[in-house]
Amino acid sequence: MKYRSEFFKIHTGFRAHVKTQYSILIKCFRCDLGEEYTSNKFCELLALYETIYRTSCTDTFEQNGVTKRKYRHIGETARSLLLFTSVPSEFWGEAILTIISLINIIHLLIFRVFLLLKIYMDMSLIIPPSEFFIVLVSFFILM
Repeated sequence: MKYRSEFFKIHTGFRAHVKTQYSILIKCFRCDLGEEYTSNKFCELLALYETIYRTSCTDTFEQNGVTKRKYRHIGETARSLLLFTSVPSEFWGEAILTIISLINIIHLLIFRVFLLLKIYMDMSLIIPPSEFFIVLVSFFILM
């Protein structure tokens, strides 16, 4: 993106790509208070798709650094992956995509485990622990 005015078109294309390729919707959009993110046109688009719109507070390091820390985490993890596997630096892009996929999968697995544990806690009088363990193991095998 060379100009801020290109953001709306890029975001619209990205939203369509995510919807067609992954069959999911963008549920939350976090950004700073840049003018391209606060335009009426963009806010109306987010409202149309029922996307939660969150902005960071301008003078708080904790919120302003979220994106920078995430990028740093992805970069450091990709660098570690390349060094550990002795892969040439030409594959930097593939390493970044792999790391992002792994981070998303790990978050999804953690969410699913917590969901299963919550279901078990709600049904603990019905299902004995041994049977729940079998369900949990088969759940991970099927993924």
